[in-house]
Amino acid sequence: MWVSFLPAQSVSRNASAARRELARIRAEIQQLQTELETSERRLRTHSEALKNIEQQITLQRQAMRLLQQEIRRNRVRIAALQSEIDTLGAQIARLRKVYRSQVLFLYKYQPVSELEWVLGAKSFNEALLRYRYFRILSESLRGSYRRLRNKRETRLALQDELARKLADQERLARERLAEQKALEAKREERRQLIEEITRNRKLLQAAIREKEESYRQLKALIGSLQNRRARQQLAPEIEQRWDRIEGNFADQRGRLNWPVQGSVVHPFGKYRNPKLKTVLINNGIDIKARKGTEVRVVFPGVVSVVTYMAGFGNTIIVDHNNGYFTVYSHLDEVLVKKYQFVEAGATIGTVGESGSLEGPMLHFEIYGDNRPLNPLRWLRKAL
Repeated sequence: MWVSFLPAQSVSRNASAARRELARIRAEIQQLQTELETSERRLRTHSEALKNIEQQITLQRQAMRLLQQEIRRNRVRIAALQSEIDTLGAQIARLRKVYRSQVLFLYKYQPVSELEWVLGAKSFNEALLRYRYFRILSESLRGSYRRLRNKRETRLALQDELARKLADQERLARERLAEQKALEAKREERRQLIEEITRNRKLLQAAIREKEESYRQLKALIGSLQNRRARQQLAPEIEQRWDRIEGNFADQRGRLNWPVQGSVVHPFGKYRNPKLKTVLINNGIDIKARKGTEVRVVFPGVVSVVTYMAGFGNTIIVDHNNGYFTVYSHLDEVLVKKYQFVEAGATIGTVGESGSLEGPMLHFEIYGDNRPLNPLRWLRKAL
């Protein structure tokens, strides 16, 4: 064995230099790790904030839709009340005309006072009949007039109350619209921050991992629906409607209508994302469409899932029986509820950009036997 005798001072200097280099490398690794963790925390923070804002926008729009429905109902009620008020006014005018005609008739053909006319009867019975006639006629006219007038005043008061309520609702609608615009501005601000962060390659890779994890979650969710449906009890009327569905989803290959009108920007399977500059796997297709465009279900079924998923936003999953499901993501408005039966062509939501960094689009998937299927092979050729 060879033994090298180096001066103790030289050995000490080399050891110190190695320790310093090791410490420097560890410090660089730690610094890079800290920067990555900080960036990832910022991305998560902004993503969570964006998710919360989008959920607020969804709830705000649902509230606005209900408020607009109430406003329309009140406008109809006010119009109906106005029609009734006009009718009552016409009836009062006719009653006044009748009363004037009676007075004019008595004045023209009976030039004596009512008392003289009564006392001028040939008998007591005739006088009594004349008296009762005047009293009944007078009381009837006055009673009818009071009833019509009271009814009209009641309708006017109700109309005023509805008008005040309508004014309050319209003011509230304007406030909610302003709040919604403010939320949309915040959403755009958050989205720009996220886009700025994701320009970093490492964060883009983190976004890719998040998206892949979302796909795994979605696939696991689809798989779990088979067992879940076997255990759950649907309402009898839904089971009956399901049993009456004509045809089987498996027979619809190449015959399904498109869920939305638009252009396919990301196909099924592997595709290169120019923004991320990497190859991604798409379990469905992405259809570019105008925000607010109606999204329609492609085949009858039961809404199994209504949720928000990272990378997908507002998502609806429809169970078409026999192991087939369709998925609709990046929705703006959700117009159905869980376990609701939907017919083919029914509107279930609108195109949005929730969970999307590429603007408004619909992410659409088809699953059969727990496997993603190429939607382009199931949809009609002409879009």
